Amino acid sequence: MGDRPLSPHLQIYKIQVTNLFSIIHRLTGILLFLLLVMFSWYFILYVYFPKLFIVRYLNILLSTSIAKLVYLLCFMGFLYHFFNGIRHLLWDAGFNLRITDVSKSAILLTVMLLLSTVAFLLMFI
Repeated sequence: MGDRPLSPHLQIYKIQVTNLFSIIHRLTGILLFLLLVMFSWYFILYVYFPKLFIVRYLNILLSTSIAKLVYLLCFMGFLYHFFNGIRHLLWDAGFNLRITDVSKSAILLTVMLLLSTVAFLLMFI
């Protein structure tokens, strides 16, 4: 079985912008769900058991510079998911369904994500 050639579909396939944005949209959705669950557990621990060692440790850990970078990346994931969700809603309404419009909306999404992230950084730095 090891001598049989593999189907070349993965080796010759060129990923398209729409496929890449769809994959990233799904990954950010999963990430946001997991972050919501983690934040909920942290909030419950913080409210009901404020003197617990793990809560104190998490408070120290969440105030580090690396944590702030993680916050920024999570916020970027949220913005990406939000803007791409609006893009999908426009598609559902029948707007921008041509290939050229899809590519332009992908570029617009990327620009909006970067501008929003820069605005967020300028607001909180």
